[in-house]
Amino acid sequence: MNILVTSETSQLKEVLIGNSYNFKSPINFRDLYDPTSLMNHLKGKYPIKFRLQNQLSKLKKTLIKYGIKVHDLDIVETNQIFSRDLGFVIDDQFFLSSIIPDRELELKGLKSILKKINKIVRLPKSAHIEGGDVVVDREYVFIGYYGKNDYKNQVTARTNKKAIKILRDKLINKEIFPIELIKSSVRPSLNALHLDCCFQPVSKNKAVICKEAFANKIELNFLISYFGEKNIFEITLSEMSRLYCNFFSINENTVVTDKRFIRLIRWFKEIGMNVEKVDFSEISKLGGLFRCCTLPLIREKNKK
Repeated sequence: MNILVTSETSQLKEVLIGNSYNFKSPINFRDLYDPTSLMNHLKGKYPIKFRLQNQLSKLKKTLIKYGIKVHDLDIVETNQIFSRDLGFVIDDQFFLSSIIPDRELELKGLKSILKKINKIVRLPKSAHIEGGDVVVDREYVFIGYYGKNDYKNQVTARTNKKAIKILRDKLINKEIFPIELIKSSVRPSLNALHLDCCFQPVSKNKAVICKEAFANKIELNFLISYFGEKNIFEITLSEMSRLYCNFFSINENTVVTDKRFIRLIRWFKEIGMNVEKVDFSEISKLGGLFRCCTLPLIREKNKK
């Protein structure tokens, strides 16, 4: 398989999608690793397995409708909904994520697909990174991270500086741009779990951004200048916690998002986007949406 990803929005050809076949409710709050899952668990609103799979099946059908080849993870005895966290493709290399220890079993779901890929980069366990923190935009690779002293005690901190250094060494033809995110283990509105929860490119030169989710104003200002203020759709912290940013681009003209996000859908249509509206309300209870459930393997190469 000749994998290739050079941007988030070029035409999608092949993708790896998550599943909920072995989804299990947590025994207690210690089994939860983000504030949204914790909140829904405490409220008695934790997701139901068959509803999760029903919504994932609708996403799969939507992608197939556009001629996209959908690959499935190997089924493992654990929760496997968020395939994005397990790895990411930059150019023709597959980077295997170094995820939190409690989720390492999920990586076994990649066994079959990895056999088909030639260039695989395995990061050491001390270099933490998850696919949701990696956003590729042509010559730039934006990487969300957390750099405060309490990193080891912050369960929502998923990417560290060591991983960024390794990617910078491996991708000498790319401009690696780290972006520090706000984190909270208990308040969804103050937690950007991954970079794609508060920033994502869309179309040819636009982006959706939650400005309040960035810990460093210099990094935020670079993003604003990179896309241009007029090309940015700004969302609130509340909208970030509802995962407005976690849509998924099929191509530069077509995007998949949740049917509940009326304000975002209106903007997509204003800029000429074709919008596929899918109910992902059950998935969202786990702190992720469309980008979290999809791991692109092949996109068309960007036109200059």
